[in-house]
Amino acid sequence: MGLETKLFEGEVDDSFICKLCQKVFLNPVSCSCKHMFCNNCMMKRLQYEKLKHCPICKTKFTGKLAQPSNEFKLQLLQLRINCSNKCGKSVLLGELPDHVSEMCPHTPIKCPNYGKGCRKTIRRCDIKHHLKECDFREVVCEACGHTTIFRDLFTHQSRTKCLEKKLKQQIIREFRNTTREVRRHKSLLTKQHVKRDILLRRQELEHSRNLQSSRLSTSRKFGSLESLANSNGNISTGVFLTENVLQKYYKPANGHSGSSVISDTTSLGSRAPLPSRAGHNVFECIRCKKLFKPQNNHENACSWHQGPVSSKYFFYFT
Repeated sequence: MGLETKLFEGEVDDSFICKLCQKVFLNPVSCSCKHMFCNNCMMKRLQYEKLKHCPICKTKFTGKLAQPSNEFKLQLLQLRINCSNKCGKSVLLGELPDHVSEMCPHTPIKCPNYGKGCRKTIRRCDIKHHLKECDFREVVCEACGHTTIFRDLFTHQSRTKCLEKKLKQQIIREFRNTTREVRRHKSLLTKQHVKRDILLRRQELEHSRNLQSSRLSTSRKFGSLESLANSNGNISTGVFLTENVLQKYYKPANGHSGSSVISDTTSLGSRAPLPSRAGHNVFECIRCKKLFKPQNNHENACSWHQGPVSSKYFFYFT
């Protein structure tokens, strides 16, 4: 059987057409009468028909087939033919075997894993994609590094349980990393809290110093009033201001009269409390810094809360 004439570019001369199959010669041979035929065509005739004469000129066939001349072969091999695999390329007839076996991307070939059990035939252009999905490709176990074919990987992992061991190790490793990160975060938060506490303490110290300085300035201011009262001789020992001075600098609240307030103040200790910012008639002891109300002063109270109140710091803030 020869080659189809439609595969060739242009018209093919009749001298290259086999008279038996009406196709272009493939491995031509000649009879003693110099008529040429395809080798396969002549073999079939000899096998089934017991050919005794030339199919064209009826010359007696001797049974011997000869090769055509080299000049005829060269002319035949110079014909241009399109690739039979429909790859879109046209080559010389003499280069067609090399093109099909080595270069044509549509040539069907066996899988490279044929020796391992794969029996598929794939086009050359699809071989890379097939090798990525072939069941007989070599793979390495991600758990233990054992090399095997893909179809046996699951069996290997189920027998050795290497994947479970690796997953356990990975979980332990992640847990340790998480614990380490938590400790680092806690340490960072602790450092930030310490810095913030130090800053707050500094601010409190600075605020207390400002308060002390303001108290000193207030004591100096009212100290002049005390000296003024003593110079007039209106109060006895242990009392710093007279009733007139208290009425001048103290404003009664909540319906109390000035005389009742003065009597309450003279009944307190000789140490003067500071007026509190918390509300009316609440004072702060100079010594122990505790808050108290004059009406709640009693024998069991702090010794610094007993006796008359010094009007030096007794001033009502509205």
